[in-house]
Amino acid sequence: MTAESALAGCAPADSPEMTRIRYFGSIREAAGKIDEELNPLPNATVYSLLQAVSNTYGDKMRDELFDYRVPGVFRDDLMISVNEAVINHARAAETEVRPGDVVALFPIFPGGG
Repeated sequence: MTAESALAGCAPADSPEMTRIRYFGSIREAAGKIDEELNPLPNATVYSLLQAVSNTYGDKMRDELFDYRVPGVFRDDLMISVNEAVINHARAAETEVRPGDVVALFPIFPGGG
């Protein structure tokens, strides 16, 4: 899947035929927007979708999503959810993205109380 095909065909907000991607924290800064909607290609997966997103937004987004030391591997501090269910990075290549899905990308912040 190419970046152009993954992110082409944006439709009006809240269209049930589209997939919404929501960006949070530094990932939102890399995208320059809160969210967007797109029409996923048949058989698109979370992994192929995020590859297309990183290709579309360039190095800054790629650095937010993927581990620079191991090409094609997500950063350890990236949380991905599909329809509010967190998915394991290892399952991203087999988790299909369908029209109506909401994919959210969160940077995990270290620390605690």
